[in-house]
Amino acid sequence: MPAPTSPTTWQPRRLAIVAAALLFTTYVVVFLDAGAQPSLGVWGDAAINVLAAAVAAWPVVLLCRALPWRVADRLWFVAAHIAGALAFLALWAFTTAASLALRTGLRDGDWTLVWFTGPARSWQGMTALVLYFAIAGGCYAAQAARDASEAAALQHAAELRALRAQLDPHLLFNTLHSLLELVRSGDDRADAAIERFARVARYVAEGRAAGATVPLLDEWRMLDDYLALESLRLGPRLTIHHALTGDATDVRLPALTLQPLVENAIRHGLAPRAGPGRLDVRVHVTTDGMLITVDDDGLGAAATSSGSGTGLALVRKRLETVYGRALQFEAGPRAEGGWRVHARLPRHQT
Repeated sequence: MPAPTSPTTWQPRRLAIVAAALLFTTYVVVFLDAGAQPSLGVWGDAAINVLAAAVAAWPVVLLCRALPWRVADRLWFVAAHIAGALAFLALWAFTTAASLALRTGLRDGDWTLVWFTGPARSWQGMTALVLYFAIAGGCYAAQAARDASEAAALQHAAELRALRAQLDPHLLFNTLHSLLELVRSGDDRADAAIERFARVARYVAEGRAAGATVPLLDEWRMLDDYLALESLRLGPRLTIHHALTGDATDVRLPALTLQPLVENAIRHGLAPRAGPGRLDVRVHVTTDGMLITVDDDGLGAAATSSGSGTGLALVRKRLETVYGRALQFEAGPRAEGGWRVHARLPRHQT
């Protein structure tokens, strides 16, 4: 499954094909309305005009690249495009006349340039101006979509770095202390715990492109290691139940989605409370997505009063960036006490 695509993805080739088809149809209708009989000549004249427009459109694209949308507030920006529109009109008219002359020259030996006259000239002039600004508008819409996509990617990368930065101290200062105690006491669990710690640290430190996804099974294995370390640290104070159900073979999700949800529950809901606590983590894969539920019987709403839950907010924001409106994400206190996070992520097929 590839990474979900941004809703701002732009399809300029598709737009160009649709515009050419509409322009061709418009020319045919105009020629027939002017009294021409349906024939190959009418289709040919329409195709020549569309081809001339395509040739004249390329300089417009280059001009828009040279004058990007971010300089639209400059006084000379409008003047440059007015001059560009007039040049586009002249180039289109000349290209059309030359194309028609080439056709008649090859057919009849008459190489005279064929210029539009009367209403046809006025119509061509108006169409050229409308088409110029339509092309320029499409170019600038593409630039805006690309800028928005790049901004979303940068934001996604920054949020991922923030999650890593939040996790690293937590792992170092809490888990290493537990490992040190195991080593000093000669506990047989030390080697396995050190290996788990190394796998979690490596997973967190791995560089990933903004918007990239990872296999759900990899994310789940990392979570299993993390929960084992937290169980080691908190001992009998923490009871953990976690289960992955459904066929997760081909399922992917953004990296560091599950662990921050669990860390939020432990760090802000369960660890500060007096006495033992219970954590339930369930991920169920369906045919059209996955359901993620993280329940704890910790402090609940009281934990949010101190401004906790930064990781939770970052995960939600990252998922919204990736999945958009298809994401369902709810977080809040449970009626029986504690806190619940419930998320439904759509499934993207390969």
